[in-house]
Amino acid sequence: MAYYNKLVRDKIPELLEQAGKKGTFRILGDQEFESELKKKLAEGVKEYRDTENEVDAAEELAGLFEILIALTKVHDLTLRELDEIRQEKAKKQGRFHERLFLIKVED
Repeated sequence: MAYYNKLVRDKIPELLEQAGKKGTFRILGDQEFESELKKKLAEGVKEYRDTENEVDAAEELAGLFEILIALTKVHDLTLRELDEIRQEKAKKQGRFHERLFLIKVED
């Protein structure tokens, strides 16, 4: 028996059953769900950083996007609203197109 104690995707119970296994689950409340999504985000970023090829990188980015979608809903935002906020921030601070790396700032 293995213990995971982590947020999983909705089809995991079905996939476990198909594999002849039985999982124990519970439904998270709002605050715990947000907390677990944040953990999942950090885990996904680490997994993305550890990728070694484009296929794996794309899959991890897709997973991160799924987590961002869930977090957007947690904060009562639509993807359109999130994108509007992103665009406003880009107008104020720019994007990452120039690949600028700040070395130091002198007073």
